[in-house]
Amino acid sequence: MRSSHWSPARKRAGLTILELIAVIAILLILAGLLAGVISRLPGAADRVRCTENLKQLYLGLNSYTEENDHWPQLPEAISDSRSEVADFWIATLKPYGVTDAVWQCPGVLRLGKIQQSGRTPKIHYLPTRFDAKPNTSKKWSIQPWVVEIGNIHGHGPLLILPDGSVHDWDIYVEQFVK
Repeated sequence: MRSSHWSPARKRAGLTILELIAVIAILLILAGLLAGVISRLPGAADRVRCTENLKQLYLGLNSYTEENDHWPQLPEAISDSRSEVADFWIATLKPYGVTDAVWQCPGVLRLGKIQQSGRTPKIHYLPTRFDAKPNTSKKWSIQPWVVEIGNIHGHGPLLILPDGSVHDWDIYVEQFVK
């Protein structure tokens, strides 16, 4: 004969409403944490590509200075127009393996950052102007060779020093300028 009363030894299969709510809450918290990490990934990837661009510019400039025994000099005929200056730098470093794409910061392109004129500049990095004396560009170990235009990556522009190291502007000022 079967007993009709409830026995504590018998358990129901499945989740209670409270357990289901707890599981959903945990999943929502994990999804929120994951979304925060995922939202930072494009910016981190842009920074890595930008750093690689600066290193390519460094290699091109270093090769130029080794071959010519001086820093590239802007011809007097070039005005200070951004377009002419950009064309000069692009043409000067092209023989040293620096492609047009290397001059473009992926963060500027991805975020659609534009200049006040409404146009995206041809180059997003500006080389420092040095004189034509041999080794002037290597004379000062903390003088940046190339500086990124704008604060795209969050800690000021990126820059590259004569030893090939890349720094955020804020960290550079803390370590070298103060």
